[in-house]
Amino acid sequence: MKAFVFDFDGTMIDTEAVWFDETQKYLQANYGMSLPMDVYEQVVGSTDEPLLLYMAEQTNGKFDAAAFQKYIDLQVHNGRDKLEMRDGFMRLFNYAKDNGYKIGLATSSARAWVDPILEKFGILDDFETIQTADDVEVIKPDPALYRQAVEALGVKPEEAVAVEDSRNGSLSAVGAGLHVIVVKNEVTKGIVFPEGTSVYDSFADVDLDAFLAGK
Repeated sequence: MKAFVFDFDGTMIDTEAVWFDETQKYLQANYGMSLPMDVYEQVVGSTDEPLLLYMAEQTNGKFDAAAFQKYIDLQVHNGRDKLEMRDGFMRLFNYAKDNGYKIGLATSSARAWVDPILEKFGILDDFETIQTADDVEVIKPDPALYRQAVEALGVKPEEAVAVEDSRNGSLSAVGAGLHVIVVKNEVTKGIVFPEGTSVYDSFADVDLDAFLAGK
């Protein structure tokens, strides 16, 4: 192994929980309904199109997607300064950094969202490449983000480990040929992940020495 490529939302910081909670509040307040978990699982780590289609169907086309997106963007972005790293993430990140691995990031989010948070935590300059939604035509679960990340790092896919939290993200990494560590969070704990991924309940459960020894 020569490199680690990290996902961002839900993996490094738990924005998925914020997004899910605010979505439920909005749908309940405005439409008297909740988002089913099977619809949410299609959305996390990727585009919100399945949610928008679902709500359009459920409301006979009356769902105001623009108003919903404006609300969610405002709530999530306004809470940016309160975001914290997930428990245990920095232990894994520092392992990669201290042991000389190349470090990249592959996220379905926009660069304008990612950079200020990485800078806030003082790790922006630790990434040799940052691949975002701005850099590809199709985001996760398409493998393009991870393919571009390993290419930019100058390593083969099989020489890199992706660290993810979502099914869409892990499908992207598997499709690109990387080894995959999945660390579930509160809203992805019930998801069934692709075959071949190494799935953990928390960062504390990840034994990197044992994982890397088996690769």
